[in-house]
Amino acid sequence: MIDEVDNVSSHSDISLTMSIEELDKILSLQQTIFTQVAHNEPFLDILTALCQMAEQLLPGSVATVMLLDKETGLLNVLAAPSVPQAGIDALCHLSPGPGAGSCGNAVMRNEPVFVRDTFCDPRWADLRHLARDFNLCACWSMPVHDGDGAVIGSFALSSFEHRSPSPFHARLLDVGALVVSIVLAKQTQEQALDEQRQQLITALEYDSLTSLPNQSKLKLKLKNCIAQQSLLLINLDNFRFINTAYGPAFGDLFLCEVANLLAEQFPEAELYRINADEFALYYRKLIDLEPQVERFRRYLFAHSLMIDNQCFSITFTIGGATGRAALLEQAIQAMSQAKALGKNRFHLYNAERDEPDQTLRREYIGWNSMLHRALNDGRVVPYFHGVRDNATGEIISYEALVRLEDDDGTVYTPYHFLHAVKLSGLFPTISRLMIDKGLAKIAGTGLMLSVNITEDDPLMEYLEAYLSEKIAQYGVKPEQLVLEILEGVSSAGKSSHVAQLCRLKALGYVLAIDDFGTEYSNFERILELHVDVVKIDAKYIKNIDTDSKSYEITRAIVFFARNAGIKTVAEFVHNEAVQRVVESLGIDYSQGYLFSEPAPTLSAHE
Repeated sequence: MIDEVDNVSSHSDISLTMSIEELDKILSLQQTIFTQVAHNEPFLDILTALCQMAEQLLPGSVATVMLLDKETGLLNVLAAPSVPQAGIDALCHLSPGPGAGSCGNAVMRNEPVFVRDTFCDPRWADLRHLARDFNLCACWSMPVHDGDGAVIGSFALSSFEHRSPSPFHARLLDVGALVVSIVLAKQTQEQALDEQRQQLITALEYDSLTSLPNQSKLKLKLKNCIAQQSLLLINLDNFRFINTAYGPAFGDLFLCEVANLLAEQFPEAELYRINADEFALYYRKLIDLEPQVERFRRYLFAHSLMIDNQCFSITFTIGGATGRAALLEQAIQAMSQAKALGKNRFHLYNAERDEPDQTLRREYIGWNSMLHRALNDGRVVPYFHGVRDNATGEIISYEALVRLEDDDGTVYTPYHFLHAVKLSGLFPTISRLMIDKGLAKIAGTGLMLSVNITEDDPLMEYLEAYLSEKIAQYGVKPEQLVLEILEGVSSAGKSSHVAQLCRLKALGYVLAIDDFGTEYSNFERILELHVDVVKIDAKYIKNIDTDSKSYEITRAIVFFARNAGIKTVAEFVHNEAVQRVVESLGIDYSQGYLFSEPAPTLSAHE
């Protein structure tokens, strides 16, 4: 027979039928539980305390919290401090249904279920043995909901005597179910945050492709170890060709197979993926790395890597280091040394042998810092080196040469800081500065200005717009600006670079090849660019009066240029004897200390 008490009155009606003392007990329970929640006590401890407090408010009873498994759809005991283990085991994996007791019905129906007599109520048909074995005479259950209102479990009180809940106990169950809902919601949020935190840690410390720990993880490991350690950096040779020929997907598969190979061949080492095609092998102890590398090389010589039924013979370039401190930096330095030797090479860091490179690095850091300060302070300036017209004997043009003026008045040439400019990617910044300050200097003079153009300048694709802006700003004609292109740019430049230079030529700018004859000479490219001027490299001019080889090379260049309608400039004209030979060859212009020294002013015109 179904108990006549299936539902309870509304919360407001219940409150009206409760005494002040009973309301105080409910309030005391809430305050105690929420204090525990605020103190971030473990959620199971909070639910256990809730059950124990509820049992105190209904003597002769046990309280349980059951949770619904979303995957299986079954109920399991989450908290039941007074229920013996045998009872907990009997309640686990409970399937909600019409005969599954008060909790099974509350979850199935999504409503409170209060059973007065479990021994005869049909809603306990499937759990009758449990009711008799543990003397659970009555059972009242309240569904527990998540934030979306879906049922996720139940909160129940089981009495050892047949009875129906009073308004006080019905309110107790209602409050208890709400508390369980809040505690579980907080726990779910904390679990989600923990998972996100772990995912973030994994993303920061592990490679997503191979699942190997990454460079950050390696740095942490090296930092926390004070014992002697050993490290190998292993770079896969020619991987870019694999990626290009077979595509990125196959390249990823290739790297995974390489990772498996390294793990197999170096079982005692901890394997890390450092960069796209670079791995690290870390040993927590000091070992002789050279035999390890030689053994691996012999293996690679005799075995191929099989991927998708294709065989690949692979090699690695390897750098190693041993010791306690700065191991990764030393291994990177060793890798650089190995790469300088070519492919399939190994270099073990040696402080005495490799320290000079460290000195160069410190020098670069110092110059880089000085260079940036000077740029910010306006102390990177052009010095102007005159170009003489050999037909008239007049200085008709100036080349803007970059100089760095130190705080103490010392002036440095690019010889000192050019390496820092290159590594810092500051060539376009320097070029723009020389163009701007140089054009400002020749504005209104009718003179010509030469500025050097590096490979980085056409790469940034800013020249055309910037030059147009500056000649308009200073009222200078395009024909007054000579763009001196390094010979490597003119002879081996990308097609896009050549197209830019041709557009600049069409706009009226003068194109010159700087240091012609150094190593890249490409006469065909010069004709393609319709170059206006060729500057003959200083190494052929400085001894042209005494060196027959220099004389013949220069004579050939002048012959070619004259037939192509290209003007010529002799660089490094430093004495009268050199100038006489230059004039005898019919070279159009001379540049050198014989006529002009680099100065911050236009010396012959100011």
